[in-house]
This record gives sequence, C-alpha cells and structure tokens, in this order.
Amino acid sequence: MSLRDVIKKYLLSEESVIEVGENEINDAKEFLELDEIRVGTRVILVGKNGRKRLVDLGILQIIAKCGHIEFIKDYLDLSIPLGDIHGKYGVYTEIEYLALNEKCYTEDEDLVAVLKKLKEYILKREKASTIRY
Repeated sequence: MSLRDVIKKYLLSEESVIEVGENEINDAKEFLELDEIRVGTRVILVGKNGRKRLVDLGILQIIAKCGHIEFIKDYLDLSIPLGDIHGKYGVYTEIEYLALNEKCYTEDEDLVAVLKKLKEYILKREKASTIRY
C-alpha cells in the first residue's frame, strides 16, 4: 500500500483516526510526491511488535518538504522506541520536531502560533531534564 492509498482509506473512512500497518507507509519520500496533505490527517501505525504510534501525515509532509526525510524514516520505524527518537532528535513527536525547526514553518498563522508555544515548552522541558539534583 502506498501513502496515497492510506490517505484515500482515511478519507473514505470518515473517521478522525484510522489504524494502518507500519509497512503501509514504507517510503518517506512519498510525502514529497503528493499534493498537500491536511494537518490533522492522523493515523495510528500498528507495528508487528504490537507498538502503536499516532502520526499526523500533514505535519510529516511539512517536515518532508523542508528536507528532513531522515527524521520521517526514523519516526515511521516502529522498531525505534520514542526514547531513542528523543535521544537522537530531542523530541518525542512529529509536531515537536516541527516546532523546533522554524525554517519549516508554514504560512498558516494559527499553526505557527501553536508551534511557537510548543517550542517554548520543549525548551523548558529539555532544560529542566538536564538539571541534576
């Protein structure tokens, strides 16, 4: 199944979130080939190991168009725990990743406002986690 098929399945389901197998989105570069995917197009990836990860395909497309394909590959790989994602990128989710990469911000003023607030939170969280008592 391709990313295009997953989006079609999402639209036909008329649900706010659908579940798909982890190998149904298997090429991060597909995000570059499609027309705009709306932010809020969410799917739950279900891995062979039972791990699940909620992903926003619209946010991932923004990240892809900014050239950060490696993050997307890692984030979609359910064999990589979120702790390892955090260790490598300093974030737990795709929206956190976008928030920390201002060069990737879009023209959507509402989204940018949310990303800026989230960035403040992430920076405070990371600073607090480095303080040792």
